[in-house]
Amino acid sequence: MATKKTSKKSWKNWQENYASFILGAIIVVILGLLVANFITNRNRDIGQNGDQTEITAQDKKAEQTSAQNEYKVVENDSLSKIAEKVYGDKMMWNVLAAANDIKNPNLIYKDTTIKIPSKEEATKTQESLTQTSYKVEAGDTLFGIAGKVYGNGSKWQLIDRANKVGRLPNGNPLIFADSTLVIPR
Repeated sequence: MATKKTSKKSWKNWQENYASFILGAIIVVILGLLVANFITNRNRDIGQNGDQTEITAQDKKAEQTSAQNEYKVVENDSLSKIAEKVYGDKMMWNVLAAANDIKNPNLIYKDTTIKIPSKEEATKTQESLTQTSYKVEAGDTLFGIAGKVYGNGSKWQLIDRANKVGRLPNGNPLIFADSTLVIPR
């Protein structure tokens, strides 16, 4: 009987030792992968000759450009304040609203990052947002025109009402190329 107890204990010890061995092996493999990952990433940051790679002037310019294309909203900011900081003209707030698809320009949140269009893009957008007439081009639709002039195609009905646009038999608005539409503001 003593032999059965001894054999059960040795069997139990063997199972515990085997489980410990497997667990230890898994830990060693994970640590090995972490070290390999660290070494691989470290080598990526170091150049061929062992020196740290230089950041080129072009890389620095790209970083500055991307930083200039974004603005982090601070407390008590408004789109007009941001437009004045960025463009020197607070009346360009609508460009920022259009570029960031802001539905309510009176409501912006602290720590939000907004896109800042370049001065050239902002000027073009400002012109399209403030124009009072639009010359229809071939293929234009009221929805597309509203998207260009308001930044929101769903406002096509404003243009429709202001111009008393004709209708097709199916009820869709009818506009002609080279005609001029009034854009209500």
